[in-house]
Amino acid sequence: MKAIIMAAGKGNRISSISNDLPKSFLEINGKKIFDHQIDCLRNAGVEEIIVVVGYKADLFIEAYSKSNITFIVNPFYERCNVLGSLWFALKHLNEGFYFLHADVYFDKSIFFDLKNDYRDCVLCVEPKNTIEEEMKVRVLNNNIIEINKEMDCKSAFGEFTGLAKIGPQVSQVISEAIKKRIEKMGSLDSFFETVLQDCVDQNLITMNYIDIGNRVSIEIDFPEDYKKALDTKLNI
Repeated sequence: MKAIIMAAGKGNRISSISNDLPKSFLEINGKKIFDHQIDCLRNAGVEEIIVVVGYKADLFIEAYSKSNITFIVNPFYERCNVLGSLWFALKHLNEGFYFLHADVYFDKSIFFDLKNDYRDCVLCVEPKNTIEEEMKVRVLNNNIIEINKEMDCKSAFGEFTGLAKIGPQVSQVISEAIKKRIEKMGSLDSFFETVLQDCVDQNLITMNYIDIGNRVSIEIDFPEDYKKALDTKLNI
């Protein structure tokens, strides 16, 4: 399957240390976060990599011009969220794909577990005491039944790490749901997880998960996240 990486955002919350670069260009142990992801995907045998860019798109395109990566530019990145970026990549969603946020620093074993999972809709979840900012999940009978940021932290099972697998059997369902959600809203400003919830509510998909346990998965949103990543030993 192909991988689709969301890398369009500016990263305002970490701009104090990113020096106006895309936050996935921040380096950990001498390597960009983005490069950690690309290396993991290549090592897992993922040959087709599609990256949706927006902020400083030219930096990505120039730096990786010889890397056999397909870049799609979201010109409205300042006025939309992840769902809008996925909409620009819609033609690539029909045959199954791995979904990644470009700012997640993760242990390669997590991705290998995801790749080897036989199920068709699988999210990597970190079980922990969540905070309001995070995309939280609620679980029932080993399936995710609810995913959003508004969920009460005490009732949440954990946090969606921003790494998922959408298999061929459900990718067309997801693609159609994205179209319907955007048409209904009349806007690109929404989350991918909103569409997943739409599909669960309509009994169109079963949303499964992998419990990553104590393995490393850090979404670099704030300076303290970056500091934590710098202090973390990664198996990649």
